[in-house]
Amino acid sequence: MSNILKPMFAYQGGKTKVASKIYETITKNHGENITLVDVCCGGGSVSIEFINKGLHPENIYMFDSGAIGAFWQQVSEGTFDKEYFKSLIDSIPKNLDLVKGFMEDVSTIDYNYVGEVISEYLILQAGAFGGKQIYDLGNKFSNTSFRNYWKPTETSSRRSPVNPMMPMPKTLLDRVNFIVDVMQPIKAAHTYAEYIDFSGIDKGGKDLVVYIDPPYKGTTGYKDSVDLEVIISNAKSAGATVYVSEYYNLSDNFVILSETSKGGISGDRKGKMVEHLSIIWGEFDG
Repeated sequence: MSNILKPMFAYQGGKTKVASKIYETITKNHGENITLVDVCCGGGSVSIEFINKGLHPENIYMFDSGAIGAFWQQVSEGTFDKEYFKSLIDSIPKNLDLVKGFMEDVSTIDYNYVGEVISEYLILQAGAFGGKQIYDLGNKFSNTSFRNYWKPTETSSRRSPVNPMMPMPKTLLDRVNFIVDVMQPIKAAHTYAEYIDFSGIDKGGKDLVVYIDPPYKGTTGYKDSVDLEVIISNAKSAGATVYVSEYYNLSDNFVILSETSKGGISGDRKGKMVEHLSIIWGEFDG
């Protein structure tokens, strides 16, 4: 197995494609040895990038209010049940035509707290159509739809099949196990970002860097919204430099992470979506 961590799966709003640019921007201003607070961390692409580039996991704090936040908390506590996760992976049908039905059955499970079914959640998220976020409603999953196994026909322009999971079970198992093993020293909590006590974070004499990846304003598909002003104010009060990803700049100090064309139903271009990384606190050029 490669010694490089990889995100477990595609995750709505994930930063896998721009994580290296976020890393470069932050380390240009603060150096490589920082205390990183990854807020609304989602699938963990940014934290994973920093670890792959050499930052020790013990210098990383991760927070998310979605179901995935419960996974990161279990990683940090050393309580994620790897054996049960493997048994669940092994129960996925080998017949790929049956995987969608398996996912639909698993998604109806009831629970008292999503941490009780975090292995089920990881498998469901890997099978989520379009990588969209599966919601935790407190005792059941919502916003669930899953991929069919699709095979090309004689007239299909695409010639390769589309798998019902991305990644497939064995790869998902390997990625999750490696993340659990390597990232256990992180500090993580399944909580709302507004509740984070930044002043209680041990900076260890390093720059305190808070990276926030909130649900983007004007976009749909997220269960929770965040009060960005409250989070930024709390982080600033703790002396942090705050970096925020959004489709608009929140300060005059920013870098462009990505530009993508928007298309209408007819295929006509409707302008560009420009993703910014704004520096909200600090005296850097960015």
